[in-house]
Amino acid sequence: MTLPRYQEIADELLDEIARGQFPVGSMLPTEIDLCERFSVSRFTVREALRQLHEKGILTRRRGSGTVVQNRHPNIAYVRSIGSLDEILQYPPEMRLIVMERDEVKADAELAQRLDCRLNRKWLRFSGVRSIEPEGYRISWTEIFVISKYKGVSSTIGVDPRPVYEQIVEQYKENIQNVQVEIFATSIGESVAELLGVQPNSPGMTIIRRYYGKDGKIFEVSISTHPEGRYTYALELTRES
Repeated sequence: MTLPRYQEIADELLDEIARGQFPVGSMLPTEIDLCERFSVSRFTVREALRQLHEKGILTRRRGSGTVVQNRHPNIAYVRSIGSLDEILQYPPEMRLIVMERDEVKADAELAQRLDCRLNRKWLRFSGVRSIEPEGYRISWTEIFVISKYKGVSSTIGVDPRPVYEQIVEQYKENIQNVQVEIFATSIGESVAELLGVQPNSPGMTIIRRYYGKDGKIFEVSISTHPEGRYTYALELTRES
């Protein structure tokens, strides 16, 4: 299988950094120099550098260039967000492995988390989210979908696209609003074992609530990440 050109460039630069050709603290060549070296467009170079930035290899400083930060990738996964649209997207290398499928009624605690009425029925899909092809588990994820959209049940965990995209395509739903909530938490015993951490160790939970064209909620995802495995980096530019 042929790798995308940006990935080939990223891998070559990573190898050179690991061998000390570009020491930690040194500057990489400019984007223009890299374009000339690899005979590619600036877009391709920027995507290669973004890959290395997300692995914790590079620090990109506006106006001062690209600096080597580490010789080897960080263990933690850094999710960089550059626009509001990207908040909804999952990186293509992440895969959801569904371990449980069931139907639940929202008790008081769950109804508060899902922002729904008490005793409302939901389809629930639970499993681990991992980075492929390494199989590195970064979260325990529960996805709740209203029964009206049960047709996506067979594709969740099979279709690599986010669940909301599958719902939008199959049911012609329109996303009008998304709420994202992030807070510190502790890892429960059963989830800790699956993620390979100690029970009650610190973690981070991200809840995404998706509201449709009628203003009503139709999907909620709750992802719990162990400490140090996931960084949610947000950078937005104000337009003049």
